Order: sequence, then structure tokens, then C-alpha cells
Amino acid sequence: MNQRRAFTLLEIIVALALMGSVLVASLLAFSRHRKQLSMAEKRLDATRVADQLVHGLSAQQGGLPIGARGAVAGKDDWVWQTSLVGRTSLATVEMQVVRFEIMELGAASTSLVTVDLVKPAGVP
Repeated sequence: MNQRRAFTLLEIIVALALMGSVLVASLLAFSRHRKQLSMAEKRLDATRVADQLVHGLSAQQGGLPIGARGAVAGKDDWVWQTSLVGRTSLATVEMQVVRFEIMELGAASTSLVTVDLVKPAGVP
């Protein structure tokens, strides 16, 4: 009886192709994970910055400016901006909805954090 103890060339090629596919899939998943982790860290940082900026701008005389834009200190490619989203009324008080946004400038501008604030119309 002739017993076969070695792999054939075809079996080795198939095994290498499967291992290569698994390796490529693992590297792609790791790369996607790193990009998502980096974006999550940027958004957390942008949330902290937005909280500080909204607090600081609201405390200034004149209050939170509407339709304004400015650079974020310490972040060269980040800007903040405010815009009037709409108006509504609550009981008899006229209200404004102001959107505060922090964006990352680059090849494609990316919004890192967006906050809608409601404030009485005519009140800074």
C-alpha cells in the first residue's frame, strides 16, 4: 500500500491563497478601525472645544453672534461658525434656533460637531 504523507502543489497553492485573503481582509479592517478611532477622537475634542466656545461667546457682551465665523485657537484647520436655522415661538416669546458648528477644513470640509441652540429673539 502506498500512503500519501505530503501535500500536493495544488493544496499548498489553495492554502496560500486563503491565508493571503485572510491577511488582506485583516489589514483592511485594521485600517478602517484606525480611521474611525481617529475621527471619534477628533469629534470628542471638537465637542469639548464647542462647549468652551459657546460658553465664552455667550458670556461676551452681545451674546452668541449669528452668522459669524472664526478660527479655533490651537487647531489650524478647524473653524467654527454660527447660522440662523429658524424661528419659532414658545407661548408668546419669539425664539431663534441658532446652529453652532465646528468644521475641519481640508480637501473636503468635514463637520465635526453641530449644536442647535434656542434663544429668545432680540436677546443677546
